[in-house]
This record gives sequence, C-alpha cells and structure tokens, in this order.
Amino acid sequence: MDVNINMKNRERIAIAQKLGQPDQVPIDFSLASQFNYLHGWLGLDGIRFYLDPAYVLEAQLKFINKFQVEGTLGPVFGLAIDPTYFGAADVIIKKDTSPWVHPHLTTIDKLKDYLDSYKEPDPYTAGNFPLMCNSYAFFKNVLGDLIGAPMGMLGPIDIACSLCGSTNFFIYAKTEPGPVHSLMEKITDFMIKNIEVREELFKPQNHDFSLYDDYCSFFNRQDFQEFAFPYIKKIWDAYTEKDSIRQFHCDSPLDHVVDLLPEMGVNVLLMFDPKNDIGFFKEKIGHRVCLKGNIAPLKFMRFGTPETVKAEVKRQLDAAKKGGGYIISTGGEMGDGTPDENIYAVIEAVEEYGKY
Repeated sequence: MDVNINMKNRERIAIAQKLGQPDQVPIDFSLASQFNYLHGWLGLDGIRFYLDPAYVLEAQLKFINKFQVEGTLGPVFGLAIDPTYFGAADVIIKKDTSPWVHPHLTTIDKLKDYLDSYKEPDPYTAGNFPLMCNSYAFFKNVLGDLIGAPMGMLGPIDIACSLCGSTNFFIYAKTEPGPVHSLMEKITDFMIKNIEVREELFKPQNHDFSLYDDYCSFFNRQDFQEFAFPYIKKIWDAYTEKDSIRQFHCDSPLDHVVDLLPEMGVNVLLMFDPKNDIGFFKEKIGHRVCLKGNIAPLKFMRFGTPETVKAEVKRQLDAAKKGGGYIISTGGEMGDGTPDENIYAVIEAVEEYGKY
C-alpha cells in the first residue's frame, strides 16, 4: 500500500493542539470515524469493513493520497467496541451501515439486577477489545510510526446510553440516580483499567487521550455537573499528564457547559452542532482549549456547493483562527455521497483564507 502523508499538515495540527499558531490553519477529516463517508465513496462492504483491517486501511489511504490532508488513520468500529465490554448490549453489524448497538438494560429493574450481579470484566479480553487490538496491530505493522496508539474511547455517558438506551438512561438519572451513579462508577473504573492495558500493549509515546461523548451535554448544567463532569474528569486524571492532549468530542450543544470543559480536563475540543457557534467558543475558552470543527457535514459538506463550502470555511476561520489553537474539521462524520469537489473546496479555502 502506498502511504503519502502530508507531514506539514501533521506538524500544523501538533502546533495548534498546543494552542500555537502554525503558518496555516491545519485540517483534519478524522478518517478513523468516517465509516459512512468511506462506504459511499468507495462502495465498501460494512461487514468486511468491521472485520478486515486491510480493507479499512486501503480506503483511508486512498482518501489521504487523493486529497493530501491528514485524516487520523486507524481502525473504524463505531459503537462496536467499548459497549461490548460490559455484556449488556448486542452489536448490530450490517453490510451497508456502521455498527450499532441494541441495549439490554431497558428497564430500571433490569439495570438493578445487572448491578447486583455485576462482575468486572477482564480488561485484556472484554468484549471486542481483542478485535480492536488485532486491527491496530495490522495498521501498526504497515504504517509504523505514522500511526499513533489507539488511546481513545467512548465517554462514560455514551457507554451508559448504549447499555440502557439513551431515553431510558436520562429517565433513570432523574428518577433513580443511585443506580445510575453505580453504573457510572463501574463503567469509569473499568475504563481506567482498560486504559492501563492499552498503555501496556500499545506503548504510546505520550499520555494523550481522547474521549467521545455525544450524549453528555443532553444533561442540563446541574445534571451535567453531577453525572458527567466527575466521571470524565476522573478518567483523564487517572492517565493524562499536564502537557497531554486531552481531546474531547461532542456533537451536541455545549454552550450551557462550555466554561466547565477546561476544568473537566478538555484542552482540544472536537465538535459539531449547528448551535455550537465557533466564535462564541473562541471567546469563552479559546485561550485554554484548541477548537476543532465546525463545518456542518450535511448542510455544507454533503448538500452544499463548492462556493457555499468555501464561504462557510472563511466564516469559521474569521471567527476562530486568530491567535492559533484552531483546526478545521467537519467534527461529526461526513455523509455518504459527500462530493469530492466540496472536500477540495475546504482545502482551497484554508489555503486562501487560513494563513497567518
């Protein structure tokens, strides 16, 4: 497989993550989460995509070699890894969609019974973790130091929602907070042990770590502080160091908790939601957190024109690039059928408007 990484863009990303100002705003299309886009672009088989790392890597390298921008290479599993650790959800794999989960803890009684009989999983062998390890080993064998260790997981709220069903989980939190806290503690404690195993197996060069938790900001501010903040912070406190990259991904509205994110441990925020205005976030936390986003994957990337994409990229750059600490990204996953012309439009707009 030919590997043609744009190392200059990688250097820009590293500078921006540390709140620095490179010569130009970097771009990251986050290919390690782009199942639906790659599926549509290359006509991939979803089941094979899940099981065959060579198939996934070939798709990602075709993208990078064509567009010459960073894409965060790595195995793509959607929700098919972290929820499987706890034996309370079934993974649904189909040919033409990314993996999804079917929850088991769909009543409060089922949750209580689960907690009563809970035995902590083995962090080496739980669920589909060995599958992820094998896929990463393939990527590492081909790419060497061009790929970083897979030090990222779904956040504890996303995992809990996968086990309970999202609506059920939020109802439980309001009506039966005791069992919910017990579940959150068990998820968080296991995650910390699994991170230790990842460090042992993958030997990362640093203590960078990413959490992906779209559901956490469905809570109002008070409930976020009770049910999300302490558990997410505990995970980062257990592993990351002062200078670590602590990337947090959330595709839900965050304006009501934006000021809490740095204290929770976030120093790189990968987001997309139309209500997350990049200028507002730059004003509130841009001096402490690198912002990554916020080009709408459907409105602009999938259904826009090159002209509307370039105009939106310029608008985002004008609001967020000043002083550095900004990375252009779609945040969320691009849609099946996103035109090549719109991806080129992002690249062209950054080259035209993104220089410092």
